[in-house]
Amino acid sequence: MRRGRNGLFGAACAILAAALFVVPARTLAQPENLPPTLPPTPQPFATSSPLPGASMSPLPGGAASATPMLMNQPTVVPQTPAATPTGIPDPDSYPTLVRPFLTPAPGGSEAPVIQETAAPPSPPPGFGRLTADRLYGNAAGDMDADGHVLIVSGDSSITAERAHYDSASRTIRAIGDVHYVSANGDTASAAALDYDVAHDRTIMDGVQGQTSAVAFQSERIHGYVYYKGERITIDHNGHAILERGWVTTCALNHVAYHITGKEIEIRPNDRLIAHGPALYLGKYLVAGLGILVVPLTPQGQRRPTAIAPRIGYNSIYGVFLKNYINFYSSPYFYGTYHVDFYQKAGIGLGADLYFARRDGMGSGEFSIYDLHSNNYQFENTGVRNSLTSNLTYERVFSHHVTLSANASYVSQSLITSIPPTLSANINVVHTGARSTTSYGGTITSTGPSSSIGALFNHNISFSPVFSENVSLQLQYNNSVFGSGTPAESTSYSRSTIFQSDTRYSAHAFDADLLISTDHGQTSDTSPLSGTTTQPVVGLQKVPELTIRSRPFNVTSLRLPLQLSLIDGIYDDGYDNITTARYELNGQAGTALYRVGESVTLSGLVGVRQDIYGTGDERGAITEQFSMQKFFGTHADNTLAYQMQSVRGYTPMPAYDLLVGYDQINENLNIYNGSAYRFTATTNYDFKNKFLGSINYQLNVAPSPYANVLLGDSYDPHGTGYGPLQITLSTPLGRDDYLQFLGNYDFKLHGLQGQNYFLTHTVNDCYEIRLAYRQALHEFDVSFALLAFPSQAVNFGLTGNSILPQSFGSP
Repeated sequence: MRRGRNGLFGAACAILAAALFVVPARTLAQPENLPPTLPPTPQPFATSSPLPGASMSPLPGGAASATPMLMNQPTVVPQTPAATPTGIPDPDSYPTLVRPFLTPAPGGSEAPVIQETAAPPSPPPGFGRLTADRLYGNAAGDMDADGHVLIVSGDSSITAERAHYDSASRTIRAIGDVHYVSANGDTASAAALDYDVAHDRTIMDGVQGQTSAVAFQSERIHGYVYYKGERITIDHNGHAILERGWVTTCALNHVAYHITGKEIEIRPNDRLIAHGPALYLGKYLVAGLGILVVPLTPQGQRRPTAIAPRIGYNSIYGVFLKNYINFYSSPYFYGTYHVDFYQKAGIGLGADLYFARRDGMGSGEFSIYDLHSNNYQFENTGVRNSLTSNLTYERVFSHHVTLSANASYVSQSLITSIPPTLSANINVVHTGARSTTSYGGTITSTGPSSSIGALFNHNISFSPVFSENVSLQLQYNNSVFGSGTPAESTSYSRSTIFQSDTRYSAHAFDADLLISTDHGQTSDTSPLSGTTTQPVVGLQKVPELTIRSRPFNVTSLRLPLQLSLIDGIYDDGYDNITTARYELNGQAGTALYRVGESVTLSGLVGVRQDIYGTGDERGAITEQFSMQKFFGTHADNTLAYQMQSVRGYTPMPAYDLLVGYDQINENLNIYNGSAYRFTATTNYDFKNKFLGSINYQLNVAPSPYANVLLGDSYDPHGTGYGPLQITLSTPLGRDDYLQFLGNYDFKLHGLQGQNYFLTHTVNDCYEIRLAYRQALHEFDVSFALLAFPSQAVNFGLTGNSILPQSFGSP
């Protein structure tokens, strides 16, 4: 037997079993970079006999033979002998699996007792070992083994009542209580096993077993998958087909769910394809899935795969039912069909398709979804269909030229007044040894309005420190207002934007010489004022030179310094002025100092001076200081002062956006490790003599799986306390987990904006997820299968919202 085929049957079936459904992120163990193993396949065996061709009979004295066998390579390619199929297994009567063991053969007084001798140690690679009560045959021909047949290779073994090797067809057939056992705990049993030596193909009939050698998306999973089927065929490359298959990850004493399939195909390192799969919760069929496709590698995971319908209700759509039908033609073409029903809206049909070139030089995705209004929706909105579609495509023409394109279309929406919108863009990039050139184009149309744009960009590096970037952008816009009315007006504009940036980087400084221009015109036409034309308003830099020093330190003061100088000529269309301008900036800091064991000080000072060709001047001084004080190990307080003083006059206020400010912020934290944290913050504006709101937040984590977050604010200028924001995440027991998001309004004396998310785990096998959103009056139900039991929390808090993975608006 070949050691590389260890786990041939158990793991191959298990991969197909575990990957037959979407595994929630929280059920996956950390990856161990261990590929799934396959059960062994028996190899032809030979025995040593005194005379070649002599038949083998029980040895004198009743000792059975235990002979190492050389694995002969196939010389012909015979056909696989037909195996005897068994009946379709009953999904509700899954047998208990028992690890097989050997018992001594019964003896009698009329015949010598046959006792099995101790098995010799495993031979080197290329050899297998066979023991049996009786061996018949010869090394060059057919051979039969009878009684307690044991075939061992590496850390795996197969036992059977009888085995036969046919030298003409080079096949091995084992029958009668066939068992496979692996050192990792995988077991399988079958009515018969056939191994085709020439084709390295294994067939097992009436198979059933369990395995832990499972990987999903290249991550190792801990636990067992239980499976059974009418027949499994496994090729030399691990490609396996399980006929009339049945799989589950539930404990066999209470199978809460299982999945069946007429044919379940495993393509190693690619896909699992189940034809005619069905999902059962207990004894009840809840989903017929058509074709279920599950990727077995991260590269194949283009989007989450859903297998069970979602049902729910909200005030916009009424009762809704969302269905997913997956299909798979090849690794280069697969996707999902959507068939949805909305009580108040209509019927939704759509598809998500992925396609790729076989040579790997291009791929794309296309999605389309049409919601056809029912009479109720049509009467309310006047919209018969709402269509959305999107296409993305990437193409590699050579090592130097690539193309990417995107197009989307959204028709009149059922719930908004946005007109139909079409947008598309294309980009071609040429990459050379020292340069990159891109050509792009965009088009957008929203109702009667449209815009077209083109972009050229070229970047070249003359040396590691000297480079040039040139870009040219053309833009055309046409807008229509009040379309179809007597007051219809139009606006037309076109513009050309040119920019050139020459960069030099040295050890002590870097510099940019920038030229930027914006030219064009805008024409407005209306019934009252006729047509008016004016130039496009912009800011021209012709040119602008910027020199920035590298940060350097005053070592004795531990103070970093940085300087910059900007010298330019500007044509400011916003302020209708053309002038020279100089800007000098100096910054000292940020400096950090420790005072004692509990106080940390930091500070930054900046000076800016602007000089204009008109004779005007303007300057600014910026100061930022902070002090953080620690009170033991459970509290700290931070005071941060910020000030910017601006003096002088600028003739270009649209470009020089300097404003003055003078304020202090305070932040108080009280905490005890990860058990709780209380934070209070406020600020005071000295310039406007205004005290800002005081914000409070309390985060309490009574256990690793429970969390309470409370937040509120107090306005000292009359409105008082605002609503109390509440976020709660807590288990309600071993099998239930609750999350709540909402706020308590003290003025209305009640909860507002309530959102509830509840999960219930059924027998460690699958979750029922319930969601309620008060704002939409929505109730949502979905299912999530668990690959292996785990009570770890997979919910996440994001800002002020709770985002469970399976919940979302329909």
